[in-house]
Amino acid sequence: MSELPKYMRWLTRVTYTVLAIGAGWMLIAPHHHPVLLGIVFGISISCMSAYYLGYRVRTITDAAAEGRKFRGGLGFSWRAIAAVLAVVVAIEFPYEVNLQALLACLVVAPFILLVFGIFFNLRESKAETARFEEKRQEKARLAEERGEKDA
Repeated sequence: MSELPKYMRWLTRVTYTVLAIGAGWMLIAPHHHPVLLGIVFGISISCMSAYYLGYRVRTITDAAAEGRKFRGGLGFSWRAIAAVLAVVVAIEFPYEVNLQALLACLVVAPFILLVFGIFFNLRESKAETARFEEKRQEKARLAEERGEKDA
C-alpha cells in the first residue's frame, strides 16, 4: 500500500496543472467558458472522489493491520452524491457549465491513476529485471574466474 501516496501526489500534480491551464484559458477565451468550467468542475469532483476513496482504503487497511473490525464501506454513496450534484448543477445552469465536458471529466482521476499505476509498475518491473540480470552476470563472471563450466 506504499504506492498510494505516490499515486496521489502525481494525481495532484496533474490535476492542478489541468486546473491552472483551464483557468488561464477561461481568461484568454471567454467564449469557451461553459466547456472549460465543465472540465474544471468535473476534474475537481473526480479528484475529490479519488482522494476520498484513497482515504477510505487507507483507513480500512490500517484497521485490518491492527486487527480491529472496520464499520463502513468505501464511501461510494458520498462520492456518487458529489457526482450527481455536479450533474444537477450542469443541468440547472446549461449556459454556465457544459454537461458533456463535466461527464467526460468525472472519470479523469481514475483514468490518471490507472495510467500512472501501469507506468510505475512497468518501470519497477524493468528495474527489477535489470537487477536480476546484473546478479546473473556477476554470478557467471565469478564462476568463470573459478574455472567452473556452468553457473
